Amino acid sequence: MTRALLALFLILAQFPLAAAPRTRAVRHPAPPVPPAAIVAAARQAAEAALAAGVPGVQIAVSEHGQIIYSAAFGMSDRESATAATPRSVLQIASLTKQFTAAAILRLAERGALTLDDPIEKFVPELNTRGAKITLRHLLTHTSGLVAAPPDPYTPLTREKCLQLANAQPLAFAPGSNWSYSNIGYKLLGYAIESITGTSYADFIHSEFVVPLGLIDTGVCGTSNLPVPEGYDAVTGTVTPIQPPHPSVPFSAGALCSTASDLARWSYLLATGRVLLPASWATMTTPTTLTSRTRRSSRTGSACTWRINWGIRPCITAAESRASRVFSSISPIASSPSP
Repeated sequence: MTRALLALFLILAQFPLAAAPRTRAVRHPAPPVPPAAIVAAARQAAEAALAAGVPGVQIAVSEHGQIIYSAAFGMSDRESATAATPRSVLQIASLTKQFTAAAILRLAERGALTLDDPIEKFVPELNTRGAKITLRHLLTHTSGLVAAPPDPYTPLTREKCLQLANAQPLAFAPGSNWSYSNIGYKLLGYAIESITGTSYADFIHSEFVVPLGLIDTGVCGTSNLPVPEGYDAVTGTVTPIQPPHPSVPFSAGALCSTASDLARWSYLLATGRVLLPASWATMTTPTTLTSRTRRSSRTGSACTWRINWGIRPCITAAESRASRVFSSISPIASSPSP
């Protein structure tokens, strides 16, 4: 078990499950028989989560890029008594930012942009108030941009999103401080669309999903993927919740996937199959603020913050309460074993 690259425990309420449509006919190869210790540990973790009231759990373990264990426990839909499966599609929320960051770095490798380009070069509708906000600032959550949250259930256009961003003053000078920013990653998605002339969903599909064999990954509601519903436990009672319209989280949080696909993605990303080594190094190097402070961790949290795979390798209890979360991820990713 010590050689296993990755164990992804994705628990339903934050990343809701839904049965994968049969139109996604391609299947992953059948995993080999996993070590008994992995099976036992996975079942123990799943049973503990289910006992705590979580509707469903999906687990995948990868060794050297090969899925050696994939299973699901509990229900993807309690109301219809639909069992969760390894191919039940989940909303992966802010893990979407990994894909967005990788897309920007890939475009930089092709010479379509540099990380120090100002965002208004690609999103001229943004009012930067005279400040230079670069793509690097957006990637590292150091832009100072804030925006009022939109209605999560109403389709959000680029124009409306920019209106929300332009209505708020900067929280700080770009590069001088850090604040987790969904609007920053939405702007990166708009930049991708401006540069490529294609939709964010199509770019992710053609650049990553198809060539990397991520058969159950994409923007929720596209490429035969559902928009799965989930559950809320803020009041102490697990209840169904309506999913947001995918245009609202957009490139900051609109992707759906499975534990197996995310295990594969993490391995390929960390071993040079997605980005060049220099881009991967950029992605995983802690941010240095203009005060020369290296932003490598958050107070009260064990999380590490970098360009950072997009980037949130863990979720704190406070963040969970604030974002209507009833779930855990442990871990999202680890370095490849030798």
